[in-house]
Amino acid sequence: MTDATPSLRRRLLVSLISTIVVVWLIVLALVYRAAEHEVREVFDADLTRSARILQTLLLHEIEEEREMAEKIGGITVELGSDGLDRYPILAATLRDYADREAREQLELLGAAQSAGDRYGAGLIFIARYADGTVMLRDRAAPDIPPAEQGHADIGIGGHDWRIYTLRDAQTGFVVQVGERHVFRAELVRYITRNTLMPFLLALPIIALLIWAVVGRALAPLDRVAAEVSRRAPDALEVIDERESPREVRGLLEALNGLFTRVRDTIDRERRFTADAAHELRTPLAALKTHLQVARSRTAELPTRQSLDQALEGVDRATRSVEQLLILARADAEQTKVLVNAQVDLKEAAVWSVAALSQLAVERDVDLGIEAPESVLTRGDLGSLQTLLRNLVDNAVRYTPAGGKVTVAVGKDSHGPWVAVKDSGNGIGAQERAKVFNRFHRGAGEQAAGSSGSGLGLSIVARVARMHGASVVLGEGLDGQGLGVTVTFSAT
Repeated sequence: MTDATPSLRRRLLVSLISTIVVVWLIVLALVYRAAEHEVREVFDADLTRSARILQTLLLHEIEEEREMAEKIGGITVELGSDGLDRYPILAATLRDYADREAREQLELLGAAQSAGDRYGAGLIFIARYADGTVMLRDRAAPDIPPAEQGHADIGIGGHDWRIYTLRDAQTGFVVQVGERHVFRAELVRYITRNTLMPFLLALPIIALLIWAVVGRALAPLDRVAAEVSRRAPDALEVIDERESPREVRGLLEALNGLFTRVRDTIDRERRFTADAAHELRTPLAALKTHLQVARSRTAELPTRQSLDQALEGVDRATRSVEQLLILARADAEQTKVLVNAQVDLKEAAVWSVAALSQLAVERDVDLGIEAPESVLTRGDLGSLQTLLRNLVDNAVRYTPAGGKVTVAVGKDSHGPWVAVKDSGNGIGAQERAKVFNRFHRGAGEQAAGSSGSGLGLSIVARVARMHGASVVLGEGLDGQGLGVTVTFSAT
């Protein structure tokens, strides 16, 4: 089942990217408003210029027409009707000049209509005399109502227009120039879009850079997590916090404090176990001596049987004490680095067989070894001898008289291994998962009246874990009994 909680790296990335996007959207809104304001200013200034130029041109035309009309009127008055009849060609010319205003208007209308299709339709103008009579009008212009001088927004013909009205104070002549808002909005969108595109293109690059920077910033946390995850359960050394940033140092200080408290607690328990076991050895040895002396000095069978049972109990207690001492030492050595030395498994196997050969003879068990050549691994010789001694001791004690125990050493593709197999009663498959628990004794052991303490395989598992080895329980010799195989990692 996957953890639905997002990682710190993902949270930082999402937070930073979201913050950048929000800030950029705010900036984009400000850019849009600024662009809209500047476009309005520029276009309004252009409308104002167009209106002033058109007014100047038209006022000049009006002034020329007025002067020409005065001259024509003077000539007409001076000639009189007789003179006009006498000179018909001159009269026709004077009438043509009198109609000049209408002809000029038609020419300007034709020039306005010839403007470009796109922007010509968006830009309109109209000029009126003081009495409201239209002097000049763009043929594409809608009916623009009269307005006060200045800029104004109006809606005409289903479109929004920006109109500028310019009135001449002396003549009352009015010029109105306008354009559709759609062109302004198009330019604002163009500016905003061009501002947006570089950011959209840069956003993936920014995300990758932030991911890399956040990953580098979180490297100390990853290092601490990796160091803690690689640790064995009993590895309670403090974590080096000298190169860690201040934000991580508080976490490391708390972890180191926890490790120290746990280590102190475990050390106290180990010292108590070792001291208690050590203190029990002397009185148990003295008690055994007294029992043996008492047994040798009595001839009564019931008394000797009771003393034999007492001696058996003392032996069991002594063995339990010795196993407790071994287990306490194994626990203590668990936190030390013991896997750097090169150890010959054949040498450890030979030592364990030699150490328990007398016990095998007493119990009428055939104890042998199969180690044709040296097999090297990395570990601690004393700890591996303890492991093998416990395996061989268990096998000899739980194998009936006339049985066999074999210690074998070898190496395969999985790595070096050592196996102890016997022809005893074995352990049921349902109990094999429990035999590594401390003080657990199987039903077969209890029925056989063995003096075992239930600590042997617990010690084996402890030493194997210390060396990074695996322990597998299987079949023994000739399809019966128990076989214990300890496999070390390949070097």
